Amino acid sequence: MQTPSTVFIKIADYDLSGLPETCRDPNAPGFADILIRHVADEYAADGMFANVSIEQDTLIIAEDLEAKAKSDEGLGALQRGVYATGKAIFEALLFEHPNNAIVLYNLGMVYSDEGNLDKAIELLSTLIRLKPDYAHGWVALSVAYMRNNQIVEADQAAQKAVQLAPNDQYALRTAGYIASKLNEPEAAALLENAVRAGPNDPIALLALAENLQARHQDEAIKKRVAALLTQVIDVAPGSKAAERAEEILRTLAYDKFRQTGSLNPQAIEYCLQALKAFQSMTPQEVAGVAMEAAALGQSGLDVNNSNKTYQLRAIPGNYTGLQVVCFMYVALAQVAPGQDIGFDLKAEFEEALRIFNAAT
Repeated sequence: MQTPSTVFIKIADYDLSGLPETCRDPNAPGFADILIRHVADEYAADGMFANVSIEQDTLIIAEDLEAKAKSDEGLGALQRGVYATGKAIFEALLFEHPNNAIVLYNLGMVYSDEGNLDKAIELLSTLIRLKPDYAHGWVALSVAYMRNNQIVEADQAAQKAVQLAPNDQYALRTAGYIASKLNEPEAAALLENAVRAGPNDPIALLALAENLQARHQDEAIKKRVAALLTQVIDVAPGSKAAERAEEILRTLAYDKFRQTGSLNPQAIEYCLQALKAFQSMTPQEVAGVAMEAAALGQSGLDVNNSNKTYQLRAIPGNYTGLQVVCFMYVALAQVAPGQDIGFDLKAEFEEALRIFNAAT
């Protein structure tokens, strides 16, 4: 069994200035209890579990190994995604150690993620009151406020986090995201710094892309936005951030595709090619084309660059991004009518279908 680490401090050598002024006299009634609580809270604010006692004129501070082991178990459960277990452990620890920073932070985060926002804000507010220099505590509180639609409070908490940790990617991205929501001019700079601090952070990359897209229209910025969104998809495939990045990329591509405002002759031609190719294929084979094209689309298809090509195994050959999208649209029109691919080719498809039917 591990022996707890124990510290012995003479009360005469202990700095009593943190106690209420009326409670600093060692001979005053209740002095021992007040000092024990004060010392325990000091250790708890640093995330330590301590059993504090006084014998004669000496403070005895012993590490609570059982509580520490429980805390480590709870952290491990949360890291593995077993949130119910981690939550139960930290709720039990909160009862015994209501001012411990590790307990307050992790349980506050769990409540925030669950949507129990009033409780999350209560615990995280206690945390930063006890440990006001804890930047990640301010970040967590900011997120809880934001989820609770308290945007002003969220902004203030995020700004405090950046003041405490000006190079921390989580503080920067949270402050930048909230500043974007409030249309504050410093939002872009905060998010640029967040990306520099965490170059593969999909949330920071996406937030910066959305900020730039909303505030700039020149082509150079649009290319930067597209590059940022593509990076999000690359570093976090299948995530919610990647899904949002794919959605924005489709919107950007479609906006450029529709710049003329009329039917796109290339798209009509490609839809017509697809109709002809599918004429001799079974519905299962056509569905296979749709699935393969959709898989390519998840990585982002450049529909406006005729020099970049993609391969389809179901229909061997090299195809432009627009061709792949047209093949997918026509395939789905045959095997899953009405399914939205996020790229409106209805007019071009109907024109291609008219031409196809007239020729057959």
